[in-house]
Amino acid sequence: MLQILAGIPSLVLWMLIVPFCVGLLVNFILPRSRRTVGITFILGYLVYMGIFEVVAIACMTKVTYSAFTYCRKIFIICVAVLAVAGIVRSVMKFREGEKNYLALFPGEAHADVFDLMSPRSNPGFYKLDYSKETIIMWVIFFVIMAFQMVMAVIMASFDGDDAYYVVESLLAQQADVMNTILPYTGTSTSLDMRHALAAITMWIAFVAKESGIHATVLSHSIMPLFFIPLVYLVYVEIGRVLFRAKQQVIPVFMIIVAFLLMFGNVSIYTPATFFLMRTWQGKALVANLVFPLIFWIFLWMFEEAGSTPPPNRREKEWEQPRRDWCPWIELFFVNMLSGMCSSLGVIFGSGLIALLTLILLVYTRKVRVLLGAMLCIVPNIVYLMIYFSLIG
Repeated sequence: MLQILAGIPSLVLWMLIVPFCVGLLVNFILPRSRRTVGITFILGYLVYMGIFEVVAIACMTKVTYSAFTYCRKIFIICVAVLAVAGIVRSVMKFREGEKNYLALFPGEAHADVFDLMSPRSNPGFYKLDYSKETIIMWVIFFVIMAFQMVMAVIMASFDGDDAYYVVESLLAQQADVMNTILPYTGTSTSLDMRHALAAITMWIAFVAKESGIHATVLSHSIMPLFFIPLVYLVYVEIGRVLFRAKQQVIPVFMIIVAFLLMFGNVSIYTPATFFLMRTWQGKALVANLVFPLIFWIFLWMFEEAGSTPPPNRREKEWEQPRRDWCPWIELFFVNMLSGMCSSLGVIFGSGLIALLTLILLVYTRKVRVLLGAMLCIVPNIVYLMIYFSLIG
């Protein structure tokens, strides 16, 4: 217990502060109305994990000895530079007094008369006075989420996959290797391509090493406390798009989602079962984090496509390209996270994106949709090229 308490500052640093600071650096790609704390953190987390995937794959394929040490050092340098740059940029923006640089959440940014008159303005992203009933609903949702987090820790389940995935993280933490020792036997082997490119186990090992917490304890008792709120944050953003004109409905939507996930254990293979019982596993993150992220980004693009009138004179010239390309750029990093979690995420994620892109193409009748889809799918293509080149 003392070891966990001593590691809390490192956990907060590497799982919350650093990703958010990276987001502060890159959130300039976001449209002004979506530049909130929640979306900034999601964007920063995606970039943060994308950097780790690149560094981890490079180290495990090119470094023979002490690969994990090299991975840790290179990754720390990369994200530290980006995080510091994000902090510096934020300080400069606040000193310049830039309005609406970062809102706590949609509804905190006040709209002026020009925002309200703009044909592209979304009223759901500006100041909203929640009723007492809405506040009560939010409290009920947070109580349910807290209950799930507590139960995920004190009723942690164990399954056969832990003997492989968790041990891979533990071997990296204690033996300084990256997928070159068989977890079942402890014998040395060549790079295990069956699981190597799914580098989520190595990221867990990185957090375990930096915090000093045993990788098994981190996987079963700490990761659910991080990933469960992150998944619900994505669903909140989905709700903000679905109920753009009725933001008071969002907490009701979140309560329904929470109950569906909590009582979705109708078999051992449902996404809800994996969400609460195997939260730390890559396949669970693909089903419960990556796929909702894909749906959210496409809902975002459908919403933007519905705002067809041109921007008013007050909006800057680069705001329109930002609205058009920002979702595709974010989807690019979602695909990197998908490959980092599971090779199945690369295949199924690509298929889901292809289907939704076809629907978006029919809806918008704009050829640039195909260009954006080809751009965002590049990580999946590179992932498959690396996989087949190494496995052959």
